[in-house]
Amino acid sequence: MDVTRSATPEARRRAMVADLGPGAHQCWYPIALSRDVPKGKAIGADLADGRVVIYRGEDEVVRVMSAFCKHMGADLSVGGDVVGNNIRCPYHHWEFGQGGKCKVIASGDPIPKGSSLANLPTAERLGLIWVFLGETPLYDLPTFEEFDDTKHAFRAFEIDLEAKLNVEPWIFATNVFDVVHNRVVHGLQFADPDVEEVSPYLRRMSWDAAHTGEKQEGVWRPDIAVHGVNGITTRSEVDGRLKWYVAVMTPCGSLGTKVFFSIVTTKDDKSEEYFDTWQAMHNRFVNEDLPILNGLRIGDMHLVGADRAMARFMRAVRKYPRTTLDALETAANAAERKAVNA
Repeated sequence: MDVTRSATPEARRRAMVADLGPGAHQCWYPIALSRDVPKGKAIGADLADGRVVIYRGEDEVVRVMSAFCKHMGADLSVGGDVVGNNIRCPYHHWEFGQGGKCKVIASGDPIPKGSSLANLPTAERLGLIWVFLGETPLYDLPTFEEFDDTKHAFRAFEIDLEAKLNVEPWIFATNVFDVVHNRVVHGLQFADPDVEEVSPYLRRMSWDAAHTGEKQEGVWRPDIAVHGVNGITTRSEVDGRLKWYVAVMTPCGSLGTKVFFSIVTTKDDKSEEYFDTWQAMHNRFVNEDLPILNGLRIGDMHLVGADRAMARFMRAVRKYPRTTLDALETAANAAERKAVNA
């Protein structure tokens, strides 16, 4: 039954997604800007229900693992050293490396069983460092496959939020399907979107859109895709030039949700000027929504016909798999014990 066509409160409650359980959805999340993690440096970041350490080894590869040493729980991102391709604990110099496994104990004692960290699948594209919150990625990283540095330029940045964003990433992504909100708040006039559910992890939208009002003018025909429940890619032409971008929301525990962008455009002497304009525009749009999103109390929603695409997305959110960093670390150590005993 489509909740947008039902008059009964019971049916409407089926779209309720207020309590989805611990942790976060199994999605690709930007966790840092590439420029903030040079070779030999380690930084920390809150993610979902826990914390991770991010470091770039001697081989220039970025690795991301759960942050707390399995010896006595020291935060590896606070004073931890990068030694070759390992991260070394500042407390007793235990080292962790490929696959999150403990590689070295300074005391010379045997490495205990069950001493692995959660090792997250990691990728680096267009200025962003990404992690997948899960053992194995469920879908491909959302990126611009055609990128050619002789033809294209890019800029990656984190939105400068005016306050903490206190909603889960999927709520922000829901805006893509919210035609009425985009029209009345952001001045974007869209025709009814055509939504194609390519897979449980990918939805494509296409439409004709005329920017109206004082905020934007002209005609815009973007191709939009939603990856997982938190990533949005958009491709269009602006003033005759390519504009492709990915906007992704990352759950950062007590710090709230952060918003990362990477924008690709035609490489020429105007690229930086366009980047400045677009970065300012996206900062403005996100901050316009911030107080509204923070005030949401999603419960017994009364959705209407115009909310049909949004309701479908919310139903997908309810079914989408979630996990925690603790669960991933437990699984990593269980797999290690099984391999040892095999």
